[in-house]
Amino acid sequence: MLIQILVILLILLCIFLLSQRRQLLHEIKRITETTEEIRAGNLNLRYRTRMSQKPVERLGGELNRLMDHFQKKVERTQFLEEERKRMIANISHDLRTPLTSLLGYLEALRNDATLTAEERNDFIRIASGKGNALLERLQEFFELAKSEADDTIAELRRVNLTDIVQEVMLGFYPAFQKIALTPTVHIPDSPLYVMSDSVSLRRVLENLISNALRYGQDGKEIGVAVREETDEVWVDIWDRGIGIPPQDVPRVFERFYTGEVSRNASLRGTGLGLTIVKNLVEKQGGRITLSSKPGEETVFSFSLIKG
Repeated sequence: MLIQILVILLILLCIFLLSQRRQLLHEIKRITETTEEIRAGNLNLRYRTRMSQKPVERLGGELNRLMDHFQKKVERTQFLEEERKRMIANISHDLRTPLTSLLGYLEALRNDATLTAEERNDFIRIASGKGNALLERLQEFFELAKSEADDTIAELRRVNLTDIVQEVMLGFYPAFQKIALTPTVHIPDSPLYVMSDSVSLRRVLENLISNALRYGQDGKEIGVAVREETDEVWVDIWDRGIGIPPQDVPRVFERFYTGEVSRNASLRGTGLGLTIVKNLVEKQGGRITLSSKPGEETVFSFSLIKG
């Protein structure tokens, strides 16, 4: 009797093991088929296991996590490729336009004998302006490439922010005079120290003030203010010009994004200045923000760590 019971138990065990083996083979087949579909290009597909065995469930979970990671990498690669194509197209346009115009004026100066002395002087002045615009674009492309390629941490020193802001503002005095504008300046009388790279800080201030002059001079009011918080010091640069539409605000720091207002050729820049500013501020451990009410006030604010 005991032998019969053992035989029955052995048979049941064999049936159970065969059943488990069959299920395992079926799961392996499903995993293989899913993998083949993924390899064929269906990156949205995920592994679905039906066995209640923990090792199989863990395998399915790990494979799905691996696919999530892989898909993010693929999407990032595709995004960067599109960015690269867009960058090349924009660089080509931004360099070709002033270069074509420059060559046109030089060709006229060389071949058109009917030009008067006054016309020749005008052409030379315009060609010089186009050359300077071309140089400015090349410098900005180089500066952006350098800042994005350099992963080293900026060497920060304790600097007097109020002195640097005043120096940069004085450098813009001729530009303010030219448009008969007196800037509003709110800077503490006493020194205010921050941890910063003074060269990068000056570049940030120059870019933001130039931006305010380009887009805000029609408002006849441009201002700079320095304010102190617990662990940070903030610099606000504002104007009362045309402003930035709400749909453009989230994208103003993107490379080459110039927005609707910059379709005006007299206002259009390279779309790199604010990207460079953001990179430089973040490398100094700071933050940059933007708020804008078109026609009322546009404020760029950046922070630096107290020194």
